[in-house]
Amino acid sequence: MSENRIIRAAIAAWLMRVEDVGQVHEFERYAKDDKAFRQLYTQADGSLQGWHIRRVGRSQGSVFDEVRTTWELRAFRALADGESSELVFDDLLDRVIAEYRKDPTLGGVVFWPTNDDAWAPELVDSGPAMFGGVLCHCAKLRLMTRHVGDDAPQPGN
Repeated sequence: MSENRIIRAAIAAWLMRVEDVGQVHEFERYAKDDKAFRQLYTQADGSLQGWHIRRVGRSQGSVFDEVRTTWELRAFRALADGESSELVFDDLLDRVIAEYRKDPTLGGVVFWPTNDDAWAPELVDSGPAMFGGVLCHCAKLRLMTRHVGDDAPQPGN
């Protein structure tokens, strides 16, 4: 399995540990029509809430073959003003970040963050958006990971 798929799976597993996180997809999903698209992000109770993961940057240094990958995690939740859904959504984002802080190595898949790196996913943007024909809360989290590249020389070679 490629390095990006291993890390994507670890990110998805971390997200799924959060209670009531919604549907989690390891990649950005698409469908031909809004109804089919909404179904990808609809929970068992019929509410629309979910996440997808995108790799948006990758660089590899010459020393130690360290790879730095930037991930964008997008979250969506149907807006329900009478239920204070913005507050519920913000609480979810805080729980997701808190869960990451418990294990920033994603189960040993990536290195610990350096002192210069963010120690938790950063909330980059949050606000209303149309998603699958539904007015939703939408948030973008940015996560930086570090690991040794697949093509790194092995000891003795």
